[in-house]
Parts: sequence; structure tokens; C-alpha cells
Amino acid sequence: MRLTLVLGACIMRFMTKTVISGKKEKLRARVLASREALELDQVEIGAQAILERVLGLEAYRRATLIHAYISSRENEVDTRELINISLEQGKRVTVPVLEQGKKTMAHALIESLDGLVDGPWGLVQPDPAKATLLEKQEEIDLVVVPGIAFDRRGHRIGFGGGFYDRFLANVQVVKVGLCYDDLILQEIPNEPHDVPMDIVVAQTATYQGAIK
Repeated sequence: MRLTLVLGACIMRFMTKTVISGKKEKLRARVLASREALELDQVEIGAQAILERVLGLEAYRRATLIHAYISSRENEVDTRELINISLEQGKRVTVPVLEQGKKTMAHALIESLDGLVDGPWGLVQPDPAKATLLEKQEEIDLVVVPGIAFDRRGHRIGFGGGFYDRFLANVQVVKVGLCYDDLILQEIPNEPHDVPMDIVVAQTATYQGAIK
């Protein structure tokens, strides 16, 4: 009887996970199309407003070591100006480095955005062979997390690689998502391994997400 109950519970969890994954895939395709359809002025004005809000965050002002993705995909919220400003302010900055076939990402300390190369998943990154890697990711104070869309509770739709969820599950750090107003959704399906943001910054509002 007990074995039957355990098997039943396992099957239910598998079915639930499959249903949620299917919903997320459909949602990912829809919101990605919406982001790619944004006009250039929407993207530029939105990114500038988001940048100003991030610079005003207490968590950003306190941070001494920031992890930030390097914007490279079409209409992705720009982070390059944020990275440059952070470096000018004397903050240390680390960016993700992915290697083909690996499921985890490394963190490269940078002093500028010069010398970037093409990486997996359509990313640009420092050359893994030359990068100075951060040895202790626990030193990171704040992580700027990429996403296609977010909801007000801090859940996100990414590109499905799972790199950030695996990374964020193992560190205690302030997590900030950047998102255009048009891609703030009412609710995003989430699974147990999904790590919500503490803060989601859009151009006209800042949502507190996972912070209680």
C-alpha cells in the first residue's frame, strides 16, 4: 500500500512538472516574440529608465562585487552601461562565462568590456582561456539576472538553460531582474528548482519580488 502511494506521488509530481514545463515553453515563445517586436525607441528609453532605477537601489549602492550578464540578444535590457558605471564607481564586476557541454557557469572578473568573444547560447563573454575567474562566488553581493519576462513576485522566464537557477540556488545574494513594463506578467508558472528574484526593476516601477 505504501509503495503504491509513493509511486502515485512520484507520478503526480512528474505529471505536474511536465504540465508546468509545457506551459513555460509556450509562454517563452510568446514573450520572446513580444520582446523582439519592441520598437527601438521603446528599448532605448526603457533601458535608460531601468538603469536609473537600478542605480538608485540601496542594494546596488551597498554592493562592492556585482555579477551582471552582458546584454547581447535582440532587445535584451542593456547592462553594458550599468557595468561601465559600476567599474567607474570602483565596484568589482564579474560576468558569466559558459563553456560548451558544461551545465554550470564560471564568473570572470573584468575591468572593461573589451576583448569579448562569442560564447554558447548566443552570449558574448570574456575569452575563457584568458579570463580571470572569481574563485569564491560567495563574495558576490548582487546579481543582475537576465530574463525574457518576469512577474511581480519575482518569477521569470529565461531561455531554459538553467544556468542561473543552478548558480543562485547555491548563494545567498540579492537577485535583481531587469524587465520592460510590457513584459511584466501577472503570473509565471514556476517549479521547485526555479529561484525567484528579490527585486524586479521595470522602467516605471520596482517590484519587491521574493523579499518579504
